[in-house]
Amino acid sequence: MSHPSLNRRGFLTLGAATAASLPMGTLAAPAPGAPLTILHLTDIHLRPEHDAPSRCRKILRAIRQKHRDINLVVNTGDSIYAADYKNITRERVEEQWKLWDEVVVAELKGLPMLHTVGNHDPWWAAPEGDPMRGIPYVCKRLGIAEPYGHTKQGGWEIITLENSGGSLGKPQQDWLFQKLDSLPKSAPLLLAGHLPLLSLAGDYDGGNMGGAKAVIDKLAAREAPVVALSGHIHIQSSEALWNIRFHCNGALSGSWWEPGDRKDGSYKRTPMGYALLKLWPDGRSECRYLPLPA
Repeated sequence: MSHPSLNRRGFLTLGAATAASLPMGTLAAPAPGAPLTILHLTDIHLRPEHDAPSRCRKILRAIRQKHRDINLVVNTGDSIYAADYKNITRERVEEQWKLWDEVVVAELKGLPMLHTVGNHDPWWAAPEGDPMRGIPYVCKRLGIAEPYGHTKQGGWEIITLENSGGSLGKPQQDWLFQKLDSLPKSAPLLLAGHLPLLSLAGDYDGGNMGGAKAVIDKLAAREAPVVALSGHIHIQSSEALWNIRFHCNGALSGSWWEPGDRKDGSYKRTPMGYALLKLWPDGRSECRYLPLPA
């Protein structure tokens, strides 16, 4: 989602990526029959302004204290405030990722995390060939081998997508369809990406993924339940279509840590917050968006 004070840029496309399982760390497995409990964070947009580092640190500490049954964290991108605009300097990019390490990585230490890339995370103003340019550097900072991949936990297949450029692109979509064909049709699936495949929030404010119909049709052909998790819009909405539940959750940063439309950090009536997702081995799921106190 573009910042309200900046003009929307055209999306950049991503070339072919190699499929890889993402590092999970040490997963605290749920008890037999118990759900996998996932903390969904999105659009953290960490920045030095507006006391964001201190506020974010307090929020994450409170989340960990309140929810001691978290097995996995899924971060669906826009981890830093912005690296994608032409006026962003190398020093500004480094400053934001340093805050990411000092706040988010430090406060969530010990919890396994999966990440997707947000459209504001890559620094495109870097010269061609610069090691800080584009998506590979974001992957390096997030500690992931590839920008999209597959793993499995708690009886669920988990796929992370790289759709920060607005769509998947043919190489990634071919990989995704081949991967889906190779998975057991009876296995429930969690699909996570920055942009929603489908959301009323995106219909209202713009930002759903382009070319999503083909992906949705492929997911709908599966026998088992599918949960599609996303952010980007900063507006929470949940929809169900056939066997698929779509959850576009609100931003932890709300209105980019700024006062917002209700002076409490809300963005277009969605308060700052996070989501807890519970996935049962039999395919049942529950997603609760939890607004932060004003």
